[in-house]
Amino acid sequence: MRAPPKGWIETTLGQIAQWGSGGTPSRRDPANFGGTIPWIKTGELGQRFVNATEENISERGLNNSSAKLFPTGSVAIAMYGATIGKASILGIEAATNQACAVAIPDFNIATTEFLYYYLCSQRNSFVDAGKGGAQPNISQSVLKSWLVPLPPLPEQKRIADKLDRLLGRVDACRERLDRIPAILKRFRQSVLAAATSGELTREWREARGMDTCNWTETTVGRLVERIEAGLNVQCEERPPESNERGLVKISAVTWGRYDDNESKTLPCTAEVPERSRVMLGDFLISRANTLELVGACVIVEQVTRPVYLSDKVLRLVMPEGLKRWILIALQSPEGRKAIESRASGNQLSMRNLSQANLREIRISIPPEDEMAEAVDRVRRLLDVAEQIARRAVDAAAVVQRSVPATLAKAFRGELVPQDPNDEPAAALLARIAAARQTAGEASGGKARRRKGGRHAHAD
Repeated sequence: MRAPPKGWIETTLGQIAQWGSGGTPSRRDPANFGGTIPWIKTGELGQRFVNATEENISERGLNNSSAKLFPTGSVAIAMYGATIGKASILGIEAATNQACAVAIPDFNIATTEFLYYYLCSQRNSFVDAGKGGAQPNISQSVLKSWLVPLPPLPEQKRIADKLDRLLGRVDACRERLDRIPAILKRFRQSVLAAATSGELTREWREARGMDTCNWTETTVGRLVERIEAGLNVQCEERPPESNERGLVKISAVTWGRYDDNESKTLPCTAEVPERSRVMLGDFLISRANTLELVGACVIVEQVTRPVYLSDKVLRLVMPEGLKRWILIALQSPEGRKAIESRASGNQLSMRNLSQANLREIRISIPPEDEMAEAVDRVRRLLDVAEQIARRAVDAAAVVQRSVPATLAKAFRGELVPQDPNDEPAAALLARIAAARQTAGEASGGKARRRKGGRHAHAD
């Protein structure tokens, strides 16, 4: 840790807060749970405040276990497992399980918000410190001895206030970015619906004195030359190497683009007909998946390895000029309704779209020149949506990186200016230590501990 700024002092988390942990009442006694005392588990940490809990314990559960009641304003941090290092401020009086460590700040030395933000800034370091065992974990002793750069108390408040404003903006930005995928999904569906209803090219037709009466309604079966399926072969559940062959998985066609990384490796002795090899330009559709994903279809635009059709991925062979339109039709809201209505099987598991039912799906076909115009318009609009999606992902990454960078800046003393009128942290600690010594001498040198209270004390 670098030398702290002027007026700051390097101390430990154990010097600025009382630390404790919780416990779990026995579940063999139902009376231990269902009471009025909020009981926090590590999975509930990570948001700034914990204001409600999934479970409550009773007074009996509190008194008959190692659980302790911590006051509002304490800061809880996860010590074990996947949530290690996640922290939250207790917005309510609450107990915790044993996987949570809880700090009760000494408000003469440190604020709740300063402590919370510092713990957040150290999460990656806590994760690193917890590695090495079967389950990642840090202990209270590790936390108590963890170094912390301590600013003067007024500066702590300025830092926390500035972080509140900056990270509040970050959260607002995240919320907006999180809404973009759903907005783009609705946009894509509206584009596809407009295309298949004729609305997308309405002005184009009107300019040429045409109408939708020129459209022809037919079925998939009449449009395709044939439907091809592959084999069900026992494979290794990994993508094939450059010198190996693979069998395509349904996930290769699920998300709108063909991805041959989503394939499994064929045994070297497997006999697979070469005609079932996936080729550039192929129209592929999944015949089996969940209800929401069955019938997902793509046109293969890139091939990076030798991959062959499986029994769950079909190839529709058709005239080249029809592929893009049929893709639009099957991906449209009406197309999805038709697919889902014809998919058979258990509602809660895999659904199956038979070749016969696929052939029965009805599709409206515009004249050739209008079809080309509609396909081009759809392509351009979806390209715009894709660009926005990529920019949103890039923006989300920038936002994500800004949080640790801002926290690091705060605890280097670079976020707010130092005030020479602030009492230095070293002087504050010395003054408080002297006051405590005087209080101890006045009481005869005997430390007293409150008994019978509900709140946790220092360990």
